[in-house]
Amino acid sequence: MHHSLDIPAGEITLRGRLYLPEGATGPVPVVIAHGGIGSVAEGHFTFAHFFTDAGLGVVFYDHRNLGYSDGEPRQQIDPWQFTRDLRHVITHLSSRDDVDPTKIAVWGISLGGMVALFAAATDTRVGAVASIVPPVSGWSARQLFPPDELIGLDAAIVADRLGQSRGEPPVVLQTSGERTPGGPPVMFTDHEGMEFVDQFKNPPSFRNELTLSSLDYLFEAEVTAYAERITAPVFMVLADADTVAPVEDARDMYKRITAPKELVEYPGQHYGILLHYFDEILSRTASWLAQTLR
Repeated sequence: MHHSLDIPAGEITLRGRLYLPEGATGPVPVVIAHGGIGSVAEGHFTFAHFFTDAGLGVVFYDHRNLGYSDGEPRQQIDPWQFTRDLRHVITHLSSRDDVDPTKIAVWGISLGGMVALFAAATDTRVGAVASIVPPVSGWSARQLFPPDELIGLDAAIVADRLGQSRGEPPVVLQTSGERTPGGPPVMFTDHEGMEFVDQFKNPPSFRNELTLSSLDYLFEAEVTAYAERITAPVFMVLADADTVAPVEDARDMYKRITAPKELVEYPGQHYGILLHYFDEILSRTASWLAQTLR
């Protein structure tokens, strides 16, 4: 059973769905779930049952600028803004009769895991947080680029800002796939990543592209600085060989969290553990959230 959601978030509306456990008769604990960079809500509806089978409601919605939600420029990623929007989602859910406002959790993969941690650090209404392979340092993300390439990237970001100030459309990148001669730059080209993302690329609202300025916004996000502000219980899932969201950064943040916490590491690379252990991770985190919220 699900309900369509239109969520006011300042000047725009966010859109998604709320799934409730079968036979729910009163207010239930609810998890707000997010996928990785550029993902859309309708690509995740099929795993709602992992949460509802555990007695939880679950919300999937499109971040601003993506999918069916409002916002311009399209396909622009901004972790800070997404976190502020998530707080609007918490407010909206808290006003519903079928949601227990004292038991709202956040769950996320990769970029979604970053946003979940940001929200838990900035909003005390978050009752629990499950963060899976989160990138937690924008500065560290910059170091993933070779120095010469980074110089060119910074120059391209500045040129794009100037172009947009003159009314030109934003420069866009391809999110994942093979690089093609003369085509746009591609962020992720590893085969495990492409295989995992391909599972969620069929929805009509999905676009395999991001604005170049999204990288600028990602580079400025430093979640670790907020670790001590998290008061809700935390379940962190990491890939022990992760270089996409460097695992050492996430381990460092985990050490600094003073709230009740649990850490699980799977063997492999960022997308590798999602590709090979996804159902297990979903089941494990949903069970932990259900137990923690109760």
